[in-house]
Amino acid sequence: MSEQVGVVLIFLGLFLVTSGSLVLLVRGVRFLLGRVERRRLVGPALLVAAGLVVGAAPMVTQLAWDAFVGLRERERVVDGQRALVLTGADHADYSILSRKQDVEILEIGNADVDDATLDLLLGMERLRELTLNDTKITDAGLEKLKRLPNLESLRIARTGVSADGVRGFLDSPPPRLRQIDVSGNGIPTSILRRWKNAGATAGEPGRDGGAVALERRYVN
Repeated sequence: MSEQVGVVLIFLGLFLVTSGSLVLLVRGVRFLLGRVERRRLVGPALLVAAGLVVGAAPMVTQLAWDAFVGLRERERVVDGQRALVLTGADHADYSILSRKQDVEILEIGNADVDDATLDLLLGMERLRELTLNDTKITDAGLEKLKRLPNLESLRIARTGVSADGVRGFLDSPPPRLRQIDVSGNGIPTSILRRWKNAGATAGEPGRDGGAVALERRYVN
């Protein structure tokens, strides 16, 4: 259902409810005075009920779409990796994330995502790419993200993180982190450059237990 149709239905429902209520009020007073029969109240009552149904239809339709169709359309397998994109989802139920532990690419760049939402990601041990642009996460959220063992790419542009929070995060980042985007947060480039240069000597854990040379990149 398009947004324009939804708005029309909401206003139509409001009109029907208002009209029906006024008629019902007048006839109700006349019924109490004994001037009309009870059956004369049925028509306006049905008009009010119809208005409620029509006005609620857009919201019910959107909820049903998100629950039964919308999520499936936002979930993909890309090069063998399961990807889930919730950015732009209206009234998204993020609790679904607790049942998507095999997701490797996740985008949830919405204004209602905060530090508490990140608790739902802590079981995603296969998560490699995470986009949190334009969310309300803070330094406390960064501390939680340290616990994602396979995180390689993190985008936290235009969020609530601070220079101290990013510095602390990059001092002990997830072991495989190699890309980070902190643009729009006023983070000093020196913090990012230090983390990038440290990767040339530290490396990342290899499959055989040794260290593998790691090229780190940042966007600021």
